[in-house]
Amino acid sequence: MKYRCISCGYTTSNFFAKCPKCGSPMEIVLDRMEWSLDEEEPSIWRYRYLLPDPKRRVSLGEGLTPLRRIEGILVKDETRNPTGSYVDRGSSVLVSCSDLPEELELDFSQDITVSISTYLLESGVKVRVRVDPSSVELTELLYLSNLDVDISFDGGGGRAYESPFMIEGFKTIAFEIYEAKGGADGLVIPAESGVLAYGVWKGFSELEELGLSRIPPIYLAYHGTVKTGLLETLESRGVRLVEVDAASALESLVQLARKGVYIKPVAAKAYSLAKELGSDVIAVLTGTGLRKWEHGVTARPLTELQARVLNVLREGGEMTAYQIWRRLDDVSLQGVYKALSKLVESGMVESRSSMMKRRKIRLYRVMESSR
Repeated sequence: MKYRCISCGYTTSNFFAKCPKCGSPMEIVLDRMEWSLDEEEPSIWRYRYLLPDPKRRVSLGEGLTPLRRIEGILVKDETRNPTGSYVDRGSSVLVSCSDLPEELELDFSQDITVSISTYLLESGVKVRVRVDPSSVELTELLYLSNLDVDISFDGGGGRAYESPFMIEGFKTIAFEIYEAKGGADGLVIPAESGVLAYGVWKGFSELEELGLSRIPPIYLAYHGTVKTGLLETLESRGVRLVEVDAASALESLVQLARKGVYIKPVAAKAYSLAKELGSDVIAVLTGTGLRKWEHGVTARPLTELQARVLNVLREGGEMTAYQIWRRLDDVSLQGVYKALSKLVESGMVESRSSMMKRRKIRLYRVMESSR
């Protein structure tokens, strides 16, 4: 496996997160590429022949997120990842492919630290998070407080995800779009540093190299006024940067929230721009604006619907939410999903991802202690 600078092309067999010559991010050049799916795998590792070889596979069912329409706009809903963010794709590859110490220290960064910490803990690494008290995001801090991490308030704002392995995870968004649709008429990605956008561009570039799909028009809903070197590199490769009006983004954020999709303002910019562009341009909704951190669910009595759902699962064994709903003909499917979510939080029900007819599904079953 080789590493190559995204900007200047410097190539080496030694690992560097940043180019030792120009300081730009590095990318991985795979020794082999093959479009051969592991169709029974309900995660990004179904594309393992287009990913680096893992030292261990650490997966929480990330990827295979829904591609659906909201108010007529086609969206790739990355809020459906395990920690609610696209970052989980990169965290899975990073933690699976890296040499890991027994303990690791991370500086807090929104979305990124929650995701990487979750995957590190899954791999057995002890994690310490350094938080800058002046810039911490409260809901994420509360979420972190419920993970088995040490938290100190002496940190800075260091970024942890500008890694070649993170880019490899992000490119699987392109693979999923190709698998679902055979390509895209266009793609809108919210961008700050440009790492996610480069990953998606790289994924389509590899599909084009394999003769499977062209690189679609890619638009970056650009956030801020200062362009990073990576954003300039993307521009030089035909990616278009578009500044989206803040009021328009907030309007989209409210519109999506009314449909039950909660995202951050930077992600709402992608939806706003996709509305302007029209056609079948896909908006990538990168992450949720809400995180479930509260405890104490087990102390609350079950609602009538939760009790009915639990009884159906006890009788029927492992089932999908749809199968449960079919047995409860007087309630909505959305109500069943909400009841299942609370039962999972309470520890009475567990869920797992599986594949059915090339589609990712979630199966639920009663925990042994609740039978």
